[in-house]
Amino acid sequence: MNRRRRSDPRRFVLLAVLAAACGEAETVAPAETGPASIVVLAGADQRGVPARPPAEAITVRVLDAEGRPVGGSTVTFQPEPGHGSADPASTVADAGGEAATTWTLGATPGPQRLAVAAGRAGATVRAEAIDLDAELDALFAPPSAAEIEAVRVDWAQRDISAAEVSVELTEEMAFGESTATLRIVSHVVAGARHFGAIIVPDGAAPETLPLLMYSHGGDGGVSVDDIEIVALALGERSRRFVYVIPSFRSEPLRYEGRSWVSEGPSGHWDYDVDDALALANVAFETTPEARPDAIHIIGGSRGAGVALLAGARDERVERIVAFFGPTDFFDDWIRVIAWKTALDGPWDLPGLIHLDSTVVQPLVRGTLSSSEARLELVRRSAVLFAADLPAVQVHHGTADFVVPVSQAESLMRTMAALGRTPPDFEAFLYEGGGHDFLALPGAIPRAVEFMSEALQPKGNP
Repeated sequence: MNRRRRSDPRRFVLLAVLAAACGEAETVAPAETGPASIVVLAGADQRGVPARPPAEAITVRVLDAEGRPVGGSTVTFQPEPGHGSADPASTVADAGGEAATTWTLGATPGPQRLAVAAGRAGATVRAEAIDLDAELDALFAPPSAAEIEAVRVDWAQRDISAAEVSVELTEEMAFGESTATLRIVSHVVAGARHFGAIIVPDGAAPETLPLLMYSHGGDGGVSVDDIEIVALALGERSRRFVYVIPSFRSEPLRYEGRSWVSEGPSGHWDYDVDDALALANVAFETTPEARPDAIHIIGGSRGAGVALLAGARDERVERIVAFFGPTDFFDDWIRVIAWKTALDGPWDLPGLIHLDSTVVQPLVRGTLSSSEARLELVRRSAVLFAADLPAVQVHHGTADFVVPVSQAESLMRTMAALGRTPPDFEAFLYEGGGHDFLALPGAIPRAVEFMSEALQPKGNP
């Protein structure tokens, strides 16, 4: 019978010593290279609308025990029950260990959680689904006297003086039945260079022409040629005004194939007024023919809102014609806009991208407080400063689907409560009229008659 030979442990110790002496490498267990931890790179602690994705996608990085990215690992994203869905729910990390998903929050307001896993590693991403109706209730509550006064204080501190004025172009141009001198000028407002046009009919004596500003609508800038409709409407009286045409920040002023783009981020309605009033100051300082210290404004749509706010801010503004402009950003129309843009983003109407990006989305994300957002609405609502407005004539169609007639009606109610009546305040509503001068029959002759009062000597009724 063969006997199994018993191993002697000392033999193995001796063999190990001999192997080391001969230079053989020691056998070492390999380091762990799989996922050991997950770092959230983007999308943590967001606020968002229920049943909608927050602003940022969820991005993570998978690391091993040594803190090195682990590429090729499978990463899963699993919201807790009732906390929405992730798309994709599973993906493979790239070479840098990164993986991303879009998290659509659950439909119920409140805290939300998303579990992220890769192998034995895990992490949790948190979010807050806001109560949108409650947020909008707070945003659109009636403004207080303190809020209105805070905006007045802010306006009073802004510098709209004519600074660093430069003449970019001087040229003779046809104007109505005669000629005029066009100057394209630039100047600095709040550190940004702004461009505008000044048109002076030829042959005028010093300090004889009232200053008439054309405040344009839309988001696409303004052309010097746009003043032609004003000149055509005024007829022979067109030679009795100095004209100023402001562009607005980030938008072009165009003339005969050339373009000058004003600097700075867009500031719809509010900072538009700074640009317009600063250009008026440039005109007063550089145009001997202009009557000093009186401004008259014609504006449409966005430009009408700018005109009304300029009239509330600057006592030199004596007369305003406003075609279908916004007056009240606490109106139910604006609330509907805020609700829809919070859910699905803005649609293509002038100013809505700006309103969404600077007020609605920051409010939803929590980067703008409700009190700050409310001030943004106050400083765009001329109706809150109606007692400061000069003589105003309003024109609005009842079938305007760009700026609804409720905006004119809000100003009409407020002016009636203040006892403002014709000729100090006039409002004309046009049944079936849309967002177009030509859709408001009789509006242009009424506007010409109203604005022609600026040609009367001071004190002459």
